[in-house]
Amino acid sequence: MKLSNKAKKNFDEDNQFYIDLGKKIRAARKSKVNEFTGKETIITQSRVAEALKSTFQQIGKYEKGENRIPIINLIKISKFLKKPLSYFLEEYQQPNVIANEFNEAIEMQLQKMEEGK
Repeated sequence: MKLSNKAKKNFDEDNQFYIDLGKKIRAARKSKVNEFTGKETIITQSRVAEALKSTFQQIGKYEKGENRIPIINLIKISKFLKKPLSYFLEEYQQPNVIANEFNEAIEMQLQKMEEGK
């Protein structure tokens, strides 16, 4: 399928979001601080994958921006790495950019995860 110039631009901008998001995931994974010793430790892609019930290859694809990350997986990564969801989206949080439906969907997913504990 041939894309128009406008579609190509949107496609590139959309992919840049996932590339930036992947970089944030990698940075969060590599900057885990031990609460007792204060030392930084690296959490492997395999450990993150176990928490998501996925594979380390999939985590690598998320980090490279090759695959789009579902919001539920981003929420699980956020909880596993003990980073607020806003850490991953801070560059994209401008007033009125995130729709109410998106915020409601996140809240519903968080409630489902809490009920599943």
